[in-house]
Amino acid sequence: MPGFCIVLALILLLALLVSPWLFLGLLVLAFLLFFLTAYVIRWYEEARRASDERGLWDFSLKDALPLLAEAATQLALIALTLADLLLSIRHWSLRRQIPATLESAAPETPPLPAGGRPIICIHGLGMRGLSMYPLARKLKKAGYRPHYFTYTPPGLALEAYARQLRDFIEKLCLEKGYTDFDTVCHSAGGLICRKYLALWGAEKRIRRLITIGTPHGGSELWRFAPLPAGRQIKPGGAFLQGLDAAPLPAGVAATAISGDFDQLVIPNANARWEAPGVKNHTISGSGHTRLLFHPKTFRIVKEALG
Repeated sequence: MPGFCIVLALILLLALLVSPWLFLGLLVLAFLLFFLTAYVIRWYEEARRASDERGLWDFSLKDALPLLAEAATQLALIALTLADLLLSIRHWSLRRQIPATLESAAPETPPLPAGGRPIICIHGLGMRGLSMYPLARKLKKAGYRPHYFTYTPPGLALEAYARQLRDFIEKLCLEKGYTDFDTVCHSAGGLICRKYLALWGAEKRIRRLITIGTPHGGSELWRFAPLPAGRQIKPGGAFLQGLDAAPLPAGVAATAISGDFDQLVIPNANARWEAPGVKNHTISGSGHTRLLFHPKTFRIVKEALG
């Protein structure tokens, strides 16, 4: 698997040198192959567990609609991630033009802003903070104050991202005057937040944790992942066992939202967080990324936030 990823990366790099359009075409093709492969694996695993003996040709066009909706929302998240990356590059370029004396001047800590609760939005693997925009926009309109957290670079162990989250939280406390937060996490973002709580939950910075499509029980799709973050999502692995052994800190309320058409959390039931005090919700017909756009997701999140 690592060798395959290296070969694929070299092919994409060569295509980029030859033509940007060839690179884009190969990238789209790679996405479609991964997307379809993930759903084939999901179909096989879920059918085996449910003793569903229907063949591929026994499904109707109606059965394919959730798949098309998932593909559309996945492409939307990829577009948001690329936009986030471009904005970050532009911001970095502008910061290079700021004199060092001005950049190092420490601003005074502002008073705590009036209004709704601050919320940290944590994205999934391979994405960036702006991929949480579909849900964060609704939260902002409802009176909350969402903040996007982006962890980098891709492929590190989830413990490294948990440390980045702690730095991000402490920086927000210093700059904004906050004392605690609620968190809304998509996919592996929920595992990162759980690791943060296991390590620094005693600091009482997080009051509510809401996970969306998080593989709490791991995912068979990532069993052969080449990078550390992917391998940690292996079902029954040491990382997940360690999280399950660490109970929620006192005062933290948790909610887990899952979809029953999820191609990245296999089996789909592994997105449920079976732990004392955790409220679980399953949204019918929703895939991994569509959960961020689904109106039921927002209603559950808003109810959990109180």
